[in-house]
Amino acid sequence: MTRVIRLIRKVLFIPLFLLLIGLIFAPRASAASFNSVSDTITTSRPSASTPLAADQAGSAGQVTITDNGSFFISSDSAVLWPDVGETLNTANVASMSAANLPGANQRIVYFTNTATNPHHTGDIISTAITAKHTIVFTTTSTIPVNGKIIITFPGAGNNSASPSATTFAFNNLQTSNVSVGFSAGTSTCSLAISAPTITCTVATAQVSGGTTVTVTVGSATPALINPTKTALAGTADLWKISIASQDNNSIGLDSGSAKIGTVESVQVQATVDPTLTFTIAAVSGAINSNNTTGCANTETVDSGIPSTATVVNLGLLNTANINISAQLITISTNAQSGYALTATSSGHLINNANGVWIPDSTTPAAMTVNVPWFGIHPCGLNVNAGTWGTGATGGGVGAKYGWPTPTSSVTLASAATGPIGNTVATGGVGAGLTSVEYAGAVDVSIPAGVYTSVITYVATPTF
Repeated sequence: MTRVIRLIRKVLFIPLFLLLIGLIFAPRASAASFNSVSDTITTSRPSASTPLAADQAGSAGQVTITDNGSFFISSDSAVLWPDVGETLNTANVASMSAANLPGANQRIVYFTNTATNPHHTGDIISTAITAKHTIVFTTTSTIPVNGKIIITFPGAGNNSASPSATTFAFNNLQTSNVSVGFSAGTSTCSLAISAPTITCTVATAQVSGGTTVTVTVGSATPALINPTKTALAGTADLWKISIASQDNNSIGLDSGSAKIGTVESVQVQATVDPTLTFTIAAVSGAINSNNTTGCANTETVDSGIPSTATVVNLGLLNTANINISAQLITISTNAQSGYALTATSSGHLINNANGVWIPDSTTPAAMTVNVPWFGIHPCGLNVNAGTWGTGATGGGVGAKYGWPTPTSSVTLASAATGPIGNTVATGGVGAGLTSVEYAGAVDVSIPAGVYTSVITYVATPTF
């Protein structure tokens, strides 16, 4: 009997031993990382959303709002959301007052038309800023047929047509407004959307490792609504976009993430880990004092009104001079594939009272005294001199001035390799500096009045 028990123990020990050996030496799957991950958005201006600070009467041409950092600018379409028994209204924004007007922590939003129906204190006024997202990454592992690519935006699912403080509202995004492209092979995608996630199920053929995948969210019309401002003024709200791939058994393959920033109109921060800094500063005196490439050594700010980080005033334009002001944009990033600095605008430098604007073009051109023209001219190590010219302002072979539109951005500076910085250790002195000159000229055909516009800068690094 004792021998039988010993034999049974031996028989049980052998498979248990083999099982333990298998657990110790069995290969373990581990997720790899995508390469060259980036998400470029067409505008990083935050959406605006804030409560009314006072009752609004019917047929009002303005409303008083609580100043929570939201900005409403000319040409915005603002929605006045109704409470029980009220009616939704839309109104076109003409301008917004300075801070603390008419009272502390308040502003006034002026309309070009009127808001027909009344709304009470606490009702929300908002402007939804939609953007197209172009997400690019390179696979490490092969994704088989019926495998998946999953893109997840931050925050909870939201399909509403109004801005959110925690996520990019999907705004009832449809699969027909999302496209997926592959740099090689014959792969296709079957798309599914469940906010805040977009899923591509691989069809037709596998996606091989080393394939660059481009996902365009809003391929037909910009759809996702940018979040509202929550950080302090001058500080970007940062948002993380997660990307993952799975095999046909829903087992994880590759993963990665991109960070983008939403920030006030003249300052924008877009980051992909690990680092990006982006600042806008005033320039007084010599325009090239901090940046010696592409600007004439003798040019100085001559508008008579100092610029700030958020406001540029060209002063009183006249037929005898070209008025110039400037800002200095500083970008530093350890992105290995460089960066691009682009800009869009709210429209022409226009007199909203009479609809007249100072001529401009997205194609930069030289300026001449007494010839109406308005635009910007960048200079720095990463500026294309063939596009923007170099030297002094005022005609001939010199600086050229162009102006973006709301839908057509212009590239001010770009570099294909990094790191980029403003010290010798991180890319060379002045590598990440771009001076931006603003200039205006008029003749007697330009009517008197105040002319305004808004420009938005976008910095996109590629890791």
